[in-house]
Amino acid sequence: MKFFRLFIFFLLSVIIIIAVMTFMLPTTQKISRSTIIKAPAASIYNYIEKLENFNNWAVWTLEDSSATYTLTGTDGKVGAVTEWKGHPEISGEGKIEIVTLEKDRKIVQHFYFIKPKKIDATSTMLLNETEKSTTTVTWDFSIATPRPWNIFNLFSSIDKQIGKDFEDGLSNLKTIIEKNQPITQ
Repeated sequence: MKFFRLFIFFLLSVIIIIAVMTFMLPTTQKISRSTIIKAPAASIYNYIEKLENFNNWAVWTLEDSSATYTLTGTDGKVGAVTEWKGHPEISGEGKIEIVTLEKDRKIVQHFYFIKPKKIDATSTMLLNETEKSTTTVTWDFSIATPRPWNIFNLFSSIDKQIGKDFEDGLSNLKTIIEKNQPITQ
């Protein structure tokens, strides 16, 4: 009987500690990567505001040749949505919606991953023209992990899992943009 009480006390203590920890831990995970592109912010913005161009530089779309894409709305405008369906283990299924556009400065998109698992995320592309024809591009990606599931943030880092994909995507974007820029003197 004494062992049983100690066991219950221990179990309740663990549950209380975990519950308290969920309120101390963040409810989002964030990835942030930057690159410098030798091009004016306007050139980069005009390219990345179009959802159809996302498929040319984002690593996920390049890895799954079986994926199909459907665009609704006016591409490059708030409210435009592209939906994709691909291989369940590579790109899965989901959609991207443009939610905010600030000309030559900022693009915010909402990602709805449907399969293989449901995840909502926010992608923000920030453009900061640092000098003539040179722009720092920062790609932020935030994924909500509501309580009590945020406890798993202790054991799993989205940055470690897909951070390299963001680096590779920005590298692809840099190559595309710089290759298509006129030579300036």
